[in-house]
Amino acid sequence: MTAYIANHQKKKSLLQKREQELEHALSHGFDDSKLERAAEKVREAKLAVFKALFSQSSVLPPHSYEESEEAIKWRDMPVSEIIRLYSVH
Repeated sequence: MTAYIANHQKKKSLLQKREQELEHALSHGFDDSKLERAAEKVREAKLAVFKALFSQSSVLPPHSYEESEEAIKWRDMPVSEIIRLYSVH
């Protein structure tokens, strides 16, 4: 039995926080460098959620994680596209 039990909800709540930060930056007209940093943080949080979901639903060890098509899409997505996605909200 493992001594550590992962809390996957933390990754999801961090993603929500990062998304709110990006939406806030967009609605208040922050400069491009701050928008890019916020978008990168959203990307990192989104990829962490994909890994957490893999870990939660798989019997394989976490180091055997292979990115899904959705994860690859987010990893390769340009920052400008992430900003555009969240500016629509």
